[in-house]
Amino acid sequence: MKLKIAMLATLMTLGVNAANAGQFVTLTSGNGTNLTLANGGLINGANSLNADKFYIENLASTTYLTGYEYGSDNGTIASTLNYRAFTGANSTFGTLTLVDYRITENVTLLPGIPQATIFDYVYRDSLDGKLVFGTRYLNLVDNDQEVNYLYRQGAGGNVSTSWTFLSDYDLRMYQAGQTNDITYNASVSYVDGIVRQKADISVSEGNPWSGLYLVKTDAVNYGLGANAIGYYQAGEEGQAVVGGFLTGFIATPVPEAESYALMMAGLGVVGLATRRRKSK
Repeated sequence: MKLKIAMLATLMTLGVNAANAGQFVTLTSGNGTNLTLANGGLINGANSLNADKFYIENLASTTYLTGYEYGSDNGTIASTLNYRAFTGANSTFGTLTLVDYRITENVTLLPGIPQATIFDYVYRDSLDGKLVFGTRYLNLVDNDQEVNYLYRQGAGGNVSTSWTFLSDYDLRMYQAGQTNDITYNASVSYVDGIVRQKADISVSEGNPWSGLYLVKTDAVNYGLGANAIGYYQAGEEGQAVVGGFLTGFIATPVPEAESYALMMAGLGVVGLATRRRKSK
């Protein structure tokens, strides 16, 4: 599953004219229990930007905040990400504006070895006002270890996913589905609210050593949640099956009208009790 940087640079050149590339792809529940390629619960990308339904083109006007990267790339935190998506021959232009971000350093795969830095982004999409959660995993060590799966828990409802380049050190997203499975099984269990994004991020294999993967949700609010971001090495080349989860941004629901009514009623009771105490 190796993809050399030279090949990736060629793909990026093709991406300028990627008239058949994709957009945010909505993820399904498969048959409601299991996900497979056949029932549409697992969705594959393509090793060609012209055919990759997940790919959105990152336009040159993107601006960056200060960051760091393995090697020579210094652009890791995009404050605005101007993109073009495609539906057939039709183009759609949008902007992802950075709302918040977190950085977790010294993320380990093998015990005691700082393997990676994980960037956690929250963007808002200008096209529909929806929140977009971004994960960027940077594999910083040349030690034959890799990350095959990234996960986003607390993704909210009606989730869709895509990927793009922040630099030519980023790897494409191979596959996506709503599951927490860490195997290469052809059929995996459907798990609502968690998105698994497949890649092969590795320094040692000659692959790009980072990747930017996006999840869009219907939720309009967000907060911090335990175990929001997952990362796993699945033992593809006989390595240890290791990984973990860390705190990150999650979608949070808007309170229902009934909840607002109860909250206001409670505040009214508190206010009445306060006035009575003052009048005594």
